[in-house]
Amino acid sequence: MKTKITLSGEVASGKSTVGKLLAEQLGYQFISLGNLIRKRAENEGISIVEFQQRCTENPETDKEIDREFADECNKKEHLIIDYRLGFKFINNAFHVFLKISEEDASERLRKSERGDESSKTIPERNNAFKKQFKNAYDIDYTLESHYDLVVNINNQITPQEIVDIILSEIKS
Repeated sequence: MKTKITLSGEVASGKSTVGKLLAEQLGYQFISLGNLIRKRAENEGISIVEFQQRCTENPETDKEIDREFADECNKKEHLIIDYRLGFKFINNAFHVFLKISEEDASERLRKSERGDESSKTIPERNNAFKKQFKNAYDIDYTLESHYDLVVNINNQITPQEIVDIILSEIKS
């Protein structure tokens, strides 16, 4: 079994929730680029959307963040990595994409504690990520062919069920 698993997906697909649960069950460390970016944006006194816009406008900032994060992750083993571009930058990992509709993502956000995000920011952020990664790397992270496993997420499936699907696929 691979000792690193990357989780990618659109806004509110459950990457962090699933990642933490998966890490707990495997005894791995959970690490999230999104959490690091949120903290960085907060420290700079701007919203996550504003920070993302800054990265889109300046691909070098994006590339610097990716280099630092990927270097950190590639030096370690036994990681669950919440990272949209993990398939591109993380070596020897099992790459998972959590696919969710905007409607289901909106419902998930309503239940979460992300004060700076709402159903209005979902399409804005998803489109911004696509543009950001296209500008920086000429890549579409939503292409399913980048991943070892694609899990369709809806509000009927629990995080534990998602973890079970991933674990089943990894072990087979």
